[in-house]
Amino acid sequence: MSKVIVFVNLTLDGVMQGPARPDEDVRGGFKHGGWGAPYAAMPSAGEAMANCGGLLLGRCTYENFYSVWPKRPESPYSAFMDNIQKYVASRTLKEPLPWKNSTLLKGDAE
Repeated sequence: MSKVIVFVNLTLDGVMQGPARPDEDVRGGFKHGGWGAPYAAMPSAGEAMANCGGLLLGRCTYENFYSVWPKRPESPYSAFMDNIQKYVASRTLKEPLPWKNSTLLKGDAE
């Protein structure tokens, strides 16, 4: 059994939503997307993920990552994100998943 390490972007006042891009997650009228970028949250994510064996993602995060990383071949994170194994917990996505090295988890995520 593998160890699960959680990497979370969270403000001191409890905001988790939309850390990377202004349009990342506007559910509920959220207008503060992209808050993490000015504070170097994304480079820290790269450092934290450098030695992991795979990523465990929910549907929204998977779809957000897929909408960005394959389109940025100049970024050093793109090759990493393309090549790492991605495990996706979703009740709505269907196989085959479009991003290489992606496995849809069946049943309850827990």
